[in-house]
Amino acid sequence: MLRDMQPELILDQMKTLGELHRENFKEIDSSVRKGLSALEVESLHQVYAFGDGDSYHATLSSEMVFSEFAQIMYRPLSAMRFLEYGADYIPVNFPRDTLAVGISASGGTTRVAQGLERAKQKSDKIITAGLVGKTDSKVGKAGDVVFSAEIPELGRSPGIRSYVASLMGLMSLAIRIGEIKRKYSQDDANALRKEIVDMAGIVEETYEASHVPSVEAAKVIKEHPFVSFAGSGPSFGSASFSGAKIVEAASIFSVAADLEEWAHVERFAYPLEYPVFIVAPHGKGYWRAAMLAEGVKQMGHYLMVVVEDGDTDVAKHADVVFPVKGKVREAFSPLLFYIAGTTLAHYVTKELGRAMFMSDNDFIMKLREELMRQIR
Repeated sequence: MLRDMQPELILDQMKTLGELHRENFKEIDSSVRKGLSALEVESLHQVYAFGDGDSYHATLSSEMVFSEFAQIMYRPLSAMRFLEYGADYIPVNFPRDTLAVGISASGGTTRVAQGLERAKQKSDKIITAGLVGKTDSKVGKAGDVVFSAEIPELGRSPGIRSYVASLMGLMSLAIRIGEIKRKYSQDDANALRKEIVDMAGIVEETYEASHVPSVEAAKVIKEHPFVSFAGSGPSFGSASFSGAKIVEAASIFSVAADLEEWAHVERFAYPLEYPVFIVAPHGKGYWRAAMLAEGVKQMGHYLMVVVEDGDTDVAKHADVVFPVKGKVREAFSPLLFYIAGTTLAHYVTKELGRAMFMSDNDFIMKLREELMRQIR
């Protein structure tokens, strides 16, 4: 673990996001398409996807693409839940009808590797796959097949590029399943892939547009002990990832809730002015985001929202608006709506004068190093 990791490392990662769409998605998609034969894909009835941290958030953010495109059962789980509370209970009705995908950007995540091994022990009818940033790794070798989400490394930082790569791998898999199962034509599948590639410019414009609102919001957030994030559907994954970046970078406690769950639980928390961050792409949950934004503001909270540029129904209630500079289908929205929270994490960390991952705290660093030795 590097010491005194400065928040500028976040921006170094984000300046390159467009290239992930232009160049790296094609490589990731190719690996996914080669990883399983058409016959193996045709036999699938269910997919389990699991990982830790950012990898887990990627599984959450990808649920809608499996519902819309693959149209088969998809269950996202954290690695520990899959290992001890998921794998042993997988219903296997037909040979090779289940795919268990373990996700690890580093390829070395212990619980993910163990989860793949547990799935193998459960039944030889389960296909296991590692979706990894390093194919020659513990997780890469633990599965029957490996999907490569390998991208050029830019140094140690809170996972941003690797999160996008994992998202792309899962979305590619969902598109491929739907294509092989003839839910749409090959031309339609290629059009979906092109949508992801063509997001490059929107990603870059959205990143540029995120600086000014981030600077403004960071000055308020630094005065509060925690931030509450909310989103629904694929945006729950985006909200979870955004909250995680605030924790990792600025060491401020943050937690994500579904839009409706926020209305049932988090709204009862003091102080009434604590910051709330709502992820609200146009789509199935947008109407609830608009209702919640109004209620959050009436209660007196400082409200930040991520919406399509030009939005009015949600944005009119917000103190700060993060605009997404283009339109995209809701299932693909996680490829854009994470940008605001990640940029915000950079500026909050700078406002507080902190180093990321508590890397300026000698006690925490020594403790962390000892824990990592025990885990390995």
